[in-house]
Amino acid sequence: MLIFVTSVAAAVTLDDLQKEIDAGKFDAAARQSQSYLDAHPGNRDARFLHARALAGQGHTDKAIAAYESLAADFPLRVEPANNLAVLHADQGEYDKARTWLEKALATQPAYATAHRNLGDVYTALAQLAYRKALGSDDSDKRLPLTMLDRLYYAQESVAPGSAPAPAPAKRPATPESDNKNKISDQDSRSIVQTIRAWALAWSSQDFDAYTDFYADEYDPGDGMSRAQWLSLRRARLGTPEDIHIRLEDPSITRLANGTVRVDFTQEYESPRYSDRVDKHMILVRKDAGWRILREASGKN
Repeated sequence: MLIFVTSVAAAVTLDDLQKEIDAGKFDAAARQSQSYLDAHPGNRDARFLHARALAGQGHTDKAIAAYESLAADFPLRVEPANNLAVLHADQGEYDKARTWLEKALATQPAYATAHRNLGDVYTALAQLAYRKALGSDDSDKRLPLTMLDRLYYAQESVAPGSAPAPAPAKRPATPESDNKNKISDQDSRSIVQTIRAWALAWSSQDFDAYTDFYADEYDPGDGMSRAQWLSLRRARLGTPEDIHIRLEDPSITRLANGTVRVDFTQEYESPRYSDRVDKHMILVRKDAGWRILREASGKN
């Protein structure tokens, strides 16, 4: 039996679990995510998907506990806080829902889903206060809040009613290459939002959020393996220090095979060191959003 369970856990991938969630197959997702966690204890993505499966099954208390644990371990992630707000709102606990949404927006102040949900919660609180003033106990109306099914980090980052993120500057293109290299405004904003969220994760020294922006096939260069690079980055990000990363003038160029190149100026400041360099990244679109394949400082 142990061999059977282990083989099943090994066969299930995070992509498989995500597909079950996306299809609304929460019973299967709950079983498989638990098996995955038995084989990969503490895996962040599997923990999130397991919590989402529990919520989908209607096991609200267990889902809340699972999301609270994730929110404590990964305070920069918006998704657990947003989903906690949805679950509390479903129970009529609008003050708790508001608290979790405000925490989410303190982390990512322009996160669209959390903004929409928070507006609905504020409306519900106002209506509840009005009904209480009239002596009515009618508080059964359910809020149409949006629960997130996957970890995006910063894929939605324009709040309703706010000014859209500025479109990145375009490099001059020849008439022949203009249509071939054209990038939609939506893709441009998504790419710029991704690299800005990457800079925020780096500034916050959140290793998991930071490395989540790198594709599995990321090439660190200099003959370094990905495992070696991860070990080096963990050591550097784990050093207690006040870090600030700023990005300026991002410019995007479409490349072959669905990849893009982003050129920008990066400012790095810490108490012991600061610099300003030109940098470029090669990104590719994955299911979870844009991810970094390569990066280098200097103009090449």
